[in-house]
Amino acid sequence: MAKATAADFVSQAANSDMFEIQSSELALKKMQDSRIRDFGQQMVRDHTDASEKLKAAAQGQMVPTTLDQEHAQMLQQLQQASDVNFSRSYVQMQFDGHQKAVALFENYAQSGDNNQLKQFAQQTVPKLREHLQHITDIRNGMPSPAARVSQNQPEPMDGQFLTKAQPGQWRASKLDGVNVYNESNEKIGDIREMVLDYSGKVQAVVIGVGGFLGVGERDVAVPFDQVRLVNEPRAASNAAAAPVTNGPATTGTTTTAGRPVANTADRSPVDHAMLSMTKDQLKTAPEFKSTR
Repeated sequence: MAKATAADFVSQAANSDMFEIQSSELALKKMQDSRIRDFGQQMVRDHTDASEKLKAAAQGQMVPTTLDQEHAQMLQQLQQASDVNFSRSYVQMQFDGHQKAVALFENYAQSGDNNQLKQFAQQTVPKLREHLQHITDIRNGMPSPAARVSQNQPEPMDGQFLTKAQPGQWRASKLDGVNVYNESNEKIGDIREMVLDYSGKVQAVVIGVGGFLGVGERDVAVPFDQVRLVNEPRAASNAAAAPVTNGPATTGTTTTAGRPVANTADRSPVDHAMLSMTKDQLKTAPEFKSTR
């Protein structure tokens, strides 16, 4: 590594500290993994301390207070990463960053041109080596992409794609026509569609209410967090009263209590939905009209 001047060292060290702190604060908001959270807390604590010591040692040098373009882009990548990919991206960035930081501080500790900064670098190197070892252990302990596939976990392709739906995931099209019941086991409507925001998050479920055989039916949009999706069949005691599955019976269906039941392979992963409202409340709710 080329010999760094005091100005170069201060700029690179300050950006390293800021990125470690800001990326780790983001990890603490997004991650539940205890090892990564422990590491993130250590990064915020240790690099906040290092940042203060750098400012004290850098007398006469300008210390950056905002990230440079390279680190700002890295932080943006983390902010936009999906939950599936965030942990691996964060760990890799921390691993790469600490390798560079150790090399920078070791180099300046040996041949720096400012005595105060040189002493600061010498005192900080052991802590950076500790960080690098810690993140290396975490990185080595993460499952490889091949291991995720063998465990039937979704494998990201280029950080974007899933190979199959997992338990707790379903295609939106499978919710079309799913019956909605209230706490009294009274059918109060059926799901027509879902409303998403620009990020892809489901905001509301549109429920068809009233009418007969689709005639006179009106749509009501209910906040998604008020609807409980259930993948288990309704209780056997309610089977006879449960409405017939929407649409004509398919070839190979069987009957239960005189009702046609589709083959298991044809069923939606969601059997029905529950909503704590009465049919009258839904009938008098504002009608949802989709913009075209």
